[in-house]
Amino acid sequence: MQGRRTTWLVGGIALVACGVVGMLRWSFLGEPGATAALSLLADALWAGAILLLAVGLTREQSVVARRPLGLASAAIVAVWPLIDTLVSLFLSPWTPDQAEALLFWAYLAMVLPVLAGLIAAVQVARAGIIPRPWNQAPLWVLVGQVVLWAVPQAMGVAAPTVIMQMPGLLSALGMLGFLAGTVGLGILSIVLAHRSREATVPVFSSPAAE
Repeated sequence: MQGRRTTWLVGGIALVACGVVGMLRWSFLGEPGATAALSLLADALWAGAILLLAVGLTREQSVVARRPLGLASAAIVAVWPLIDTLVSLFLSPWTPDQAEALLFWAYLAMVLPVLAGLIAAVQVARAGIIPRPWNQAPLWVLVGQVVLWAVPQAMGVAAPTVIMQMPGLLSALGMLGFLAGTVGLGILSIVLAHRSREATVPVFSSPAAE
C-alpha cells in the first residue's frame, strides 16, 4: 500500500503541475520562446505522470495492472503531446508541397490520441486497481473532452457566423478539457493516495481473552 500511495501521490502532483504550467502557457501566447518552453515542460510533466501511473513501482501499483495493451496505449497517451509539440517546433512552417503530409499529420494527431486514450481508459477500468467508481474517471474525462471538441465543431458547421462572434469559446472549452484531464485527474489521484494511506493505518483491538 505504501508504494501505491507514493506512486499515485507523485503521479497526481505531476498532473496538477502539468495543468498549472499549461495555464501559464496560455498567458505567454505572444512570446514564442516562453510558450515553447512551457509547452515542453507541461508535456514532460504529463508524460512522466502517465508513465508512472501506468507502470507503477510494482504490478500492484500500476493502474492498468501492467497489461501489455494497457501499457502500450498509456505510453502513446503519455508521449504523444510531447511528440506533437516537437513536430510543431522543428517542422514548421510547413511549405505548400508538404500539404499532403500536413493533412495526414492533422488526421493522425486527431485520431490516434483519442483511440489510445479510449483503450487506456477501458484498461484502467477493467484492471480493478483503482477503487470503483473512480476507475472509470479517465473514461469520463475522455468523453467530456470529445464532447467539448465536437460541440463547437458542430456549431461551426450549423452556424458559422455565431462561432465567429465568440472567438474565445474554443479556447475556453479547450482549456476546460485540458484542466479536467490534468488538474482534475491529478487531484483525484492525490485523494486516492491519501485514502490508501488511511487504509494502511493499523487498527488496534483488545487482546483476546486467555
